[in-house]
Amino acid sequence: MSDSWFSRLEKKITRISDQDYTPGFFSFEQLLVMASGVYRFGSELRLSLYRSGVLKSRRLPCFVISIGNIMAGGVGKTPMAICIAELLIKMGKRPVVISRGYKGRLESEVGIVGDGEKIFLDAKTAGDEPYMMARRKTFPVVVGRDRYAAGKFAIEQLDANVIVLDDGFAHVSLERDLNILLFDHDRPLGNKRMLPAGRLRETPAMSKNRAHAIVFTRCPEKKRSKDQDGVDQKNRVGQKTILSQCGHLPFFKTCHTPYLSQMLFRQKKIKTVLPCPDSLKDRHGLLFSGIANNKSFRKTAVELGVKVVDYLEFKDHYMYTRADILLIKKRARDIGTDLIVTTEKDWVKLGDDIGWDTDLAVVGIKIRFENEKVFERFIESRLNQ
Repeated sequence: MSDSWFSRLEKKITRISDQDYTPGFFSFEQLLVMASGVYRFGSELRLSLYRSGVLKSRRLPCFVISIGNIMAGGVGKTPMAICIAELLIKMGKRPVVISRGYKGRLESEVGIVGDGEKIFLDAKTAGDEPYMMARRKTFPVVVGRDRYAAGKFAIEQLDANVIVLDDGFAHVSLERDLNILLFDHDRPLGNKRMLPAGRLRETPAMSKNRAHAIVFTRCPEKKRSKDQDGVDQKNRVGQKTILSQCGHLPFFKTCHTPYLSQMLFRQKKIKTVLPCPDSLKDRHGLLFSGIANNKSFRKTAVELGVKVVDYLEFKDHYMYTRADILLIKKRARDIGTDLIVTTEKDWVKLGDDIGWDTDLAVVGIKIRFENEKVFERFIESRLNQ
């Protein structure tokens, strides 16, 4: 009963924090605004204690790059960490990506998810995002809440000479040489309120002196239609606020480019199937995902040509049970769809022994810079300082 009540309360707070609103007197929204004032005071106090040296930050004996944001929720940190790790390899470096391992069983310990060739931990143990990165087998991935301990471990056990922190901006107890701060193009500051009344962990003013570069993610590749003018106006206001306070920093624009990672045909066990980019066009699909921004996945599926019939949305980092799989299969049968579509992040948690009654498409995301060469030169210049 308490879990049900807590779940309803959590959903209500999440819904409110996504909206622009003026709180009324003695309203629930006003209570959240008061709570956000307490949250802001605590955040500013913590940062001031680190700035004054009362709380000490530790330094690793190698170059440290942090990928992060000041908004709760998805902005593309993990795809960006992948992008930068692969860029570093191209530059001849030996990067190791370190993740907290959120929702994984090893969250309070340190462990190697993969060494770039072999995988040692599964999604339930390591967390979905670290496991998804390790499955690429292009760079090592380590998990651990204590980023300093995880970094030392990566240097000693994996010979890392560059550490990449996935979602590390708020982890100020570890010094870093390059802080890359991400903002979503379509909702850069949310409703401009701090948690729990909004989604901000910090304001741009609080973070501007720690960041070394700004990256706007999910920028549109095409010109927006007229019905997007109002939305774009709000976006521009948020972007101007960021640039007015962080305008001294270099900034870059990126697009999220979706691709068909795998196509799995019904009744076949999991194996590598070369996907055809046009395999999803005009097919009637049931979507399911458990990511920070489920709405963005619907938009991605539509861009890939899927005619969305229904969408089962789960919480971010959701760990699927057998009952969930049965629910998804049953829903696909009930609505008569000929395709199920999910994300790469969700796919890695489903298990390799599931037989699907309907064709299943796995969609991944790649980061593409508006000017990749400029960003590469920026990273090289920081590495050589």
